[in-house]
Amino acid sequence: MITAYCYRSGAIHRRVIGPGDPLPEGCTWIDALKPTEEERTALTGALNVDLPSFEDMMEIEASSRLYTEESCSYMTAPVVANAETSAPEANALTLVLTPTTLVTLRYIEPKSIGIFAERLNRNPHLAATNVAALVGLLDTMVDRTADVLEVIASRLERLSTDVFDRAWPQETRGPATERKRPPAERDLQEVLRGIGKAGDLAGKVRDSLAGLGRVVAYVNAVKPSLSNDQKRTLKTVLRDIQSLTEHADFQAQRVSFLLDATLGAINIEQNNIVKTFSVVAVAFMPPTLIASIYGMNFEVMPELSWPFGYPMALALMVMSGILPLLYFKRRGWL
Repeated sequence: MITAYCYRSGAIHRRVIGPGDPLPEGCTWIDALKPTEEERTALTGALNVDLPSFEDMMEIEASSRLYTEESCSYMTAPVVANAETSAPEANALTLVLTPTTLVTLRYIEPKSIGIFAERLNRNPHLAATNVAALVGLLDTMVDRTADVLEVIASRLERLSTDVFDRAWPQETRGPATERKRPPAERDLQEVLRGIGKAGDLAGKVRDSLAGLGRVVAYVNAVKPSLSNDQKRTLKTVLRDIQSLTEHADFQAQRVSFLLDATLGAINIEQNNIVKTFSVVAVAFMPPTLIASIYGMNFEVMPELSWPFGYPMALALMVMSGILPLLYFKRRGWL
């Protein structure tokens, strides 16, 4: 779908155009969402520029995402979409700045595009020119990236609660029944998956910020005719990208820390299970020894002919099993 945004008489006019439709007058921004080959070819002919296909966008190397060709600037950066869902994705978004129009080519639906389109209804001057639309869109994309980082921070906060308030036994002076017991290993595996997803999203955001930072620096370099307001906006955007990059790095460190803590909690849970089996095995060793002794087939064993030999052997086995358990309990091993 191709949507044209035109600035006329101090207002933004939005229009969806088909492959055979001419471009409307005053068009400053054209948003091409998952364009078909026919739509892309028609748009290429209408603008007289070479618009890359989806395959071209995917094959662009990081060092070749920013270039100028025949008075048109091509800028490609990864963006994040569906950050609030369980399946976030990242894909390339290409910005083509022609002499009169800004073209966005995308096969992903980030919220920043919709947010910027809504902002144009309140502030039409944000797309009064193609350069103004580019600056405003970059500003909106960085603001949206900050929201995604807040989503990551919120997820990590919940995961941190799951790991430290539930996984580790809470220290308390109350009765043992009031203590929080650690969750099952299966619950910790769910936490581990959540940490992995948060880390993956943080990595996508970090890549997006790096790409946006290169785009902003490139715009400053190739557009010396920017107005003072636009230069100040881009300077603020670049400063925000730097601070958000540091915040993304901090979230990545939190992911690593929580990952280590969760793995430690899983190891402790497994060690507790092994300890239980070890205590049971040790408790049964003395009774097993006694039963083995009286199970030997020797002729001279006085207790075999003693009327109280069988009750005595049972009593010895019970006592030899209870005494190690009492010892373990006293030492705090149980």
